Amino acid sequence: MFDYKIHITPDDYIHELEEKDCKDYLFIAPVGETLNNEMSDVYYQENAFVPYHEHSKGYETFAIDRGSVEVTINGKRAIAEAGDMIHIEPYMSHGFRFLEEGTIWREMFLGMDMYGGILEKQLIDRSCPEKLQDDAFMVGYRLKHHTRRLGEPEPEVVPKEGMPQIRPKGKSIAHFAFDGIVCNQKVGRHETGGVKEVWEFVMDKGVCVEWDALHPDWDLYVVKEGRVEVSVLGRTFVANARDILHIPPYTGYSMKILDDQTVVHAYNVKALGLRLAEIVEKKLETGPDLAKRWDEVRDIFRQNKSCITKISRA
Repeated sequence: MFDYKIHITPDDYIHELEEKDCKDYLFIAPVGETLNNEMSDVYYQENAFVPYHEHSKGYETFAIDRGSVEVTINGKRAIAEAGDMIHIEPYMSHGFRFLEEGTIWREMFLGMDMYGGILEKQLIDRSCPEKLQDDAFMVGYRLKHHTRRLGEPEPEVVPKEGMPQIRPKGKSIAHFAFDGIVCNQKVGRHETGGVKEVWEFVMDKGVCVEWDALHPDWDLYVVKEGRVEVSVLGRTFVANARDILHIPPYTGYSMKILDDQTVVHAYNVKALGLRLAEIVEKKLETGPDLAKRWDEVRDIFRQNKSCITKISRA
């Protein structure tokens, strides 16, 4: 029988790689034809450096869980800190310097097998390490992985708020406040080739959300702050801060918020979340008791491809 893990703690990695200036722990391998949901934690040494480069395909979303990072994107440079998120699209030149020992860099990828590329590089190092110093060979290796190394720029230094690829903690590209739930869009559908959206939800204690409309996608969440009680496939457990939830397709589940101001990131939102939030916000202006009319609410959710079937307060 196919084995998978729904509740993934920071110690539940499925593979690890050690490089000269970091350790990489893989939690989720790329899923499906779109190579979605790959997730790793990378622990960097102080002054570890990722050279300036670009990818011709794939999307990268990084969350800084600890430490600070000097981020260079499209010729601009800023400092990103714990709690910030960075989103990189194809042909967006970027490089990083990790400023603190033990910086935790949580990586998520769409449309690329990043971990597989790193593993392949280690295989080259094991069998023919001299090839890593062969410029022509390495250009070919990078092209296979849709990557091109660029010369280091002389960047313009800006505040992180002046670099749109950085999404500072507490900031969003769209914001909605409902009863007990604040919804912050961190990455828009237009920034992932139309594949998905990334949202941050800040929820009050006692909020309960149920997903019972079955769908063919792997849902992916990270508890950023607080605790969440999850019920899925006949079992109930508590997910703590930094825990990952990877819900398989065609599986109903629910979440109950255990602490006030619990923060949950949803990294694979296939629903038309922005449109849905705008419609609900408008409906609430004309009828604040919308939450009591769940038949109407469910219709709105279905029309926007959301599989949520109920939101309530315990």
